[in-house]
Amino acid sequence: MPLQRRSHIASQEVTDTIGDTLNVPGITIHGQNRLLSIILQFVVLFVFWLLLSGRYQAKYIIIGAIAAALVTFLTNDLFYFALQRGEKLGIKSGQVFRQIWRFLLYIPWLLLQIILANVQVAYLVLHPKMPIEPVLLLFRTRMRKGMAQVTLANSITLTPGTITVSLENGNYIIHTLKPPLASGLVDGTMQSKVARVYLEEKEPRPEVRWVHFLKELEE
Repeated sequence: MPLQRRSHIASQEVTDTIGDTLNVPGITIHGQNRLLSIILQFVVLFVFWLLLSGRYQAKYIIIGAIAAALVTFLTNDLFYFALQRGEKLGIKSGQVFRQIWRFLLYIPWLLLQIILANVQVAYLVLHPKMPIEPVLLLFRTRMRKGMAQVTLANSITLTPGTITVSLENGNYIIHTLKPPLASGLVDGTMQSKVARVYLEEKEPRPEVRWVHFLKELEE
């Protein structure tokens, strides 16, 4: 047998032995997937930098890009390894990437809703008669993932004029200054947006209940 061939076989046996001894998962690193994980991690970190800093001058954008790139360089091995481990547990990295991408697309939509709600609340507060009509809205979501339910609850609270009072087993109690401010919940728009992010089934229009007095909650 040629020496080069025997050397290759011996090297493969050593690699297999080390893998079996340390119980290292059989992870195959595909260049395309690795590159995708690097890009997504960088984009997520960079977007969060922009959102949290609130400064969009060139020097701050450059600093944010450098910081995101540095953190990605130092931690991508852990990020990618976690994705691979997730695949062994039945969590496909493709699904994770899709959720991250859809979440990034969801953020601008949520920011738009926050801006529109700010305008509506400002109108109510500045109106001479202050035509508010505080009421509680009760509805149930079909989303099963806890993270999806919490994301919906936080999105509601971040939107001016509405706040999540209670979340238990998919049942929401929402306080709103005026029913029209919760129109996105009544028609199921926000629920469907969040469900899409977490790869849940599209939410149908929920059955809602309006409560004007706390004692009605006990009924």
